[in-house]
Amino acid sequence: MKRFLVSIVLLGMFLPVTQVEAARSCAAGGQCRLGDTGPGGGIVFYVSTTPRWWGRFLEARPVERTGVPWSLKPREALYVESDANVVQRRRVDAKGIGMGRVNTQAIIAQSGPGTYAAAVVARQTFGRKRDWHLPSKDELNALYNYRAVRGLAALRDGAYWSSTEGGRNLAWYQMFQDGTQFTDSHLLGATTGSKVRTRNLRHPGSGFPSRPYRLVAVRAFGPSAGEMPGVSNPVLTGNTCTDTGPCEVGDIGPAGGVVFYVAPKRQTWGQYMEVSPQSTERIGWPWRKPGYNRNNPIYVNTTTATARVQRVLAKQVGMGEKNTLKIARHYGKGRYAARYAQNLVVNGYSDWFLPSADELDLMYNRLYAMVDPLAKFAPTYYWTSSEYNLDNAWTQVFRSGQQFDREGWFTEKDTGLSNAMRVRAVRAFG
Repeated sequence: MKRFLVSIVLLGMFLPVTQVEAARSCAAGGQCRLGDTGPGGGIVFYVSTTPRWWGRFLEARPVERTGVPWSLKPREALYVESDANVVQRRRVDAKGIGMGRVNTQAIIAQSGPGTYAAAVVARQTFGRKRDWHLPSKDELNALYNYRAVRGLAALRDGAYWSSTEGGRNLAWYQMFQDGTQFTDSHLLGATTGSKVRTRNLRHPGSGFPSRPYRLVAVRAFGPSAGEMPGVSNPVLTGNTCTDTGPCEVGDIGPAGGVVFYVAPKRQTWGQYMEVSPQSTERIGWPWRKPGYNRNNPIYVNTTTATARVQRVLAKQVGMGEKNTLKIARHYGKGRYAARYAQNLVVNGYSDWFLPSADELDLMYNRLYAMVDPLAKFAPTYYWTSSEYNLDNAWTQVFRSGQQFDREGWFTEKDTGLSNAMRVRAVRAFG
């Protein structure tokens, strides 16, 4: 920790005066930028474009304690409702940015005093601040992305608990070796679950060792605006929106698909995203073109970013179309997922692409993570356009929402699973 703080001080010695003043302003509770030192002495790793109900900035500091379970009620659901759909939506909502504090309070209310992840973090006092919380799934992922792109030596490799429940006895955690987020629902029996564990499982094929779970403390600060939203309730609206909008999640998009994402305001890629109709889904197409040459990679180190950093950035919302173009230009003609999406024409629209990892996760959360899904998907693997490494690409299994790296040449025959490795294209507009 001392080395972590010294590095922050030394950083200020090499910054222009205006930047040093800005960093001091952030530490005093003023305007902040990524990489600044926050009022609690942590690194600012997330900055919202506008004030939100929870604040505007997130800072993080590592916690020395390791090897504690997620809660003291490992087999009890955090959310108790008579409506199963409400429970499921609350778990989906609990993934979001800003929800870490709410989740932490709910876990402590259930478990009470004791030694477990949420309680240990909530007891921390850093920089005279005592409002630290266990990060939500998306907050933890934002921290991983910051570390992967900019570096943060104070956060070591290993499995970190989030505050997001994944099921009655399951909780989300993230491997900081590669960014994979798990609940372990695919490996643990319905009785055991992951909440009770103090060490991560060693996943077959990953090579990452089983080690005590780590903790990181996060706090939100800055100006806030609005009230915390209620439980989400996506529905099929029955309305059809146009290329210029306005659109809502659940609308029929201009191309006949279902709208699954609406950005707060127009982005460089547009404002809305729709998934192609279920009839366009393809099964058994590999991610990469057969005959792949490892000596001719899609991503290479440049003067501005390493190949690893480029792959992390390629997971973000808004990157699906860019990824698809990059993959298709690299491989050319052939039978592979990105090429299929790029060549797809539906109702006269030809601007389809393979979704990035974060775009596909939004699709899962908004359309499939329901008791009665809003759009037809299979409970199996779907390709993203985000490359994991030279050999693998990110996929999302719609059975649980977990994302895994899978060999780019995989088809349903290679996995031994029925109807595995599917392709579903999306388009952006507005």
